[in-house]
Amino acid sequence: MRTKGLAWSRLPLLIMSAISLPLIAGSTGLVCYTAVESLDLSCLLRWDCPHASPNITYTVQTKTQGDPWQDVPWCVWISSRSCDVSHVFSNFELYNMIRLGVHLTPSSTVWIKPHKFDYSDFTFSPPSISVSLKNDSMSVEVQFPCAANRRCAHDVCCPISKLIDPWTTVTVYNELNRSENQSRTVWTQEVVSTLEFSGLSPGQSYCAVANFSFPIYSIAASPKSAPGCVATRSSSGMLLMYCAGIGLSFLVLLLFLAVFLQKPRRDRPTPDNPPKALTAAQDLDSLAPPVFVPVDPCDINLELLDDHSSNMGLTSSSKSKTLSPHMHFDASGGVVYCYSEVLKQKR
Repeated sequence: MRTKGLAWSRLPLLIMSAISLPLIAGSTGLVCYTAVESLDLSCLLRWDCPHASPNITYTVQTKTQGDPWQDVPWCVWISSRSCDVSHVFSNFELYNMIRLGVHLTPSSTVWIKPHKFDYSDFTFSPPSISVSLKNDSMSVEVQFPCAANRRCAHDVCCPISKLIDPWTTVTVYNELNRSENQSRTVWTQEVVSTLEFSGLSPGQSYCAVANFSFPIYSIAASPKSAPGCVATRSSSGMLLMYCAGIGLSFLVLLLFLAVFLQKPRRDRPTPDNPPKALTAAQDLDSLAPPVFVPVDPCDINLELLDDHSSNMGLTSSSKSKTLSPHMHFDASGGVVYCYSEVLKQKR
């Protein structure tokens, strides 16, 4: 038991020795600890040389498979303890190397053992998703985090899907019954990845989560996104909407027929019928009441013919005869007298 406890107590020392030994620079005894931090395809080299002079300076170089070592222009003879080389690397499927140079004197530089930069160093931010419901299918759109790289230096946001073709995995599950789920993994070759899921039960709430990884290497995978949820329509609600649509269509048809049937039809004029304007005038004349104009009897002129044969047959008593209350005939003189009310009053 004592031996085992002693071994466990020495384990941190063994680990530190394993890390420090490769970083000892030749016979100078200079020890530097280097580490690479990578988030969303960025690359930041950090180092610590605890026994180095405070005034010492450093230079960082990079190397891509098949190319020579090259200085990072903004990390030459610097006194800081870090260097961002994110804009240097553009092909992540080749071998990329980084090394730190320590300037002991203006003419003496010690190069620390190179550090590789590959998928084992990658870490990613979770993607963001948006979900929508189309009929009975759920559409999930996956948007990738922004990356810092020289190929996208002029863009406000350069999604990492412009630099690599990630494997994207989307899982859709029933919010109340997690056993009802379906998952799909696709090789994304577009800036935005969109996946469709069908076979969802009506009246249920479904959620989706997504993550992605570096092509082929699942070890470099992002955390899962925040869930995006949507509720499917219930069967009763769909039936009600269907019936409402049919009823509305039927109502519109009835209104159209009612308006069409109430529209008056114009009769064509026949040759036997008089023109409408003339007929209307005649109808008005026939309906107008007769107008009676008062006539003074004295305004009537009577002309009597001197017929001797008729006079011969008249007796003396019949020579004078009253024709009306206002007219009197004198046979002897052949004169007709007209009496008005005025004359009668004077007499």
